[in-house]
Amino acid sequence: MEMLQAVTQTQAQTQVMSGHMLNSLAILGMSSEDLAEYLSEKAQSNPYVSYAPAPAIAARSREDFDAVALLSSDRPSLMSHVIGQIELHFTVPKDRMIALRFAEALEPTGWLGQSVETIALSASVPMAQAERVLEVLHAFEPAGLFARSLKECLLLQARDADILTWDLQTLIENIHLVAEKRLGELADLCDCPLSDLPDLLALVRGLDPKPGLAFDHVPAPVFPPDLIARRGGEGWEVELNRATAPTITVREDRLKDGGIDKEARRARRRALAEARALALALNRRGDTLLRAASVLVARQSAFLESGSEHLTPLTLEDVAEELGLHASTISRALSGRMIQTPTRALPLRAFFSRAVGPSADGQGLSRDKAMGFVQRALAEEDQTRPLSDGAIVDLAKAEGLRIARRTVAKYRMALGFGSSYERRKAVAEA
Repeated sequence: MEMLQAVTQTQAQTQVMSGHMLNSLAILGMSSEDLAEYLSEKAQSNPYVSYAPAPAIAARSREDFDAVALLSSDRPSLMSHVIGQIELHFTVPKDRMIALRFAEALEPTGWLGQSVETIALSASVPMAQAERVLEVLHAFEPAGLFARSLKECLLLQARDADILTWDLQTLIENIHLVAEKRLGELADLCDCPLSDLPDLLALVRGLDPKPGLAFDHVPAPVFPPDLIARRGGEGWEVELNRATAPTITVREDRLKDGGIDKEARRARRRALAEARALALALNRRGDTLLRAASVLVARQSAFLESGSEHLTPLTLEDVAEELGLHASTISRALSGRMIQTPTRALPLRAFFSRAVGPSADGQGLSRDKAMGFVQRALAEEDQTRPLSDGAIVDLAKAEGLRIARRTVAKYRMALGFGSSYERRKAVAEA
C-alpha cells in the first residue's frame, strides 16, 4: 500500500512538472499582449498571483485596443494580411523594412495615407528604391492595395482583371468628368461614341474603389519593442524594455492553513506552486530573450551601424550553440520580438542571414550582402552595356566576394531585373 502511494505521488509530481515545463515553453513564445492577457487571467483565478500590467501595455489597452471588437471579428485584419504577403515577397531585409513602412501608412480603405517621398525619407532610402518596393506592393492581392488615388486603385484592378483597354484607361484617368456630367467631352477623349460610355462605366462600377474595407479595420494593437539597444563607450548594450516587460508578485502571505480542511490546504499548496512556477517561467523568458538578443547585437554590430549589406551569416543554430540551448527555444524566444535601436525599431529576425559562399575575411558571405552587391551592381551599370551574370560574378570576385553565377541569376530575378539581353533590348526600344 505504501509503495502504491509512493508511485502515485511520483507520477503526480511528474505530471505537475511536465505541465510547468510546457507552460514555460508556451510563455516563452507569447507576445507581450498575449502574455498580458494570460497573466491577467491567472491573477483572477489564482489568489497567490498579483499582476499589474506593464505601463506601455496598460496605456495601449486603454487607448487603442478594443479586445471585444477584435475577438468578435470573423475577418482577418488588413495589416496581418499585408504583412503575410510582405514576408513572402521580400527577401532583402532593407526592402522588407521599406515595405513595412508602406504598410504602416495604409488607411482602412487600402490606400496609402502618406506620399512616397515621406515614406522614403522616413526609411532613409532613395526615392527610386521606395518606388521599386511600391511596384511590388501593387501586385499584392486584392488588387488596388497601396494605391495613391482613386484613379490608381481602379487602374491596378482593371489591369489585374485583364480588362484595361486604351479607352477604359482613358476613362479612368478622366473619371472626374463623370461627376461633372461632361460625358460628351469624356467620349471625345475616349475616342468612342457617347453610346459606348455606359458599357465602359459598367466595367468601372464592377471594380472596388476601397479594397481594404474587405478586411477587419479594427487596428491591430502595436506595442513598443521588447528590447532596447544602445551604443555605449565600450560597445553595444542591450536591455529589456521595462515598459513592456511583464512581472508578477507571488503572494505567499496569503497561504493560511489554519481552520480549513486537508483538501483545501492541498489545493492552496498547488496554487502556490503554480504561482512560483509562473514567476520562474517569466524570469526565464526575460533572461532567454535578453541573452539571445545580446548575441545577435554583438555578432551583427556592423549591420546596426552600416546597414543590411554588412550582415554576417548567422542562424538560429549558431545562437543556440553559443548559449547552450536548443534552436527551437531560441526560435520561440525571438518570434515576433522587436528591438529599438538609436535609429529605428527592428524585428530580431532581421539579424539573421544565411551564408551563400565564402568571403575574403573567411567569415562567410551572407545572403543579404550578396543580394545587396548584386542590387548595387545592377543599379550602377551602364544601361547601354548591361552586365551579364558572369560579369557580376567577376566584379564580386574583385571585391573579395565569391558568388556563384546561378546565385547571381536567382537574386537578379528576385530583384525584378531581366537578363542582360532583355535589359539591352528594353533600352534600345525605349
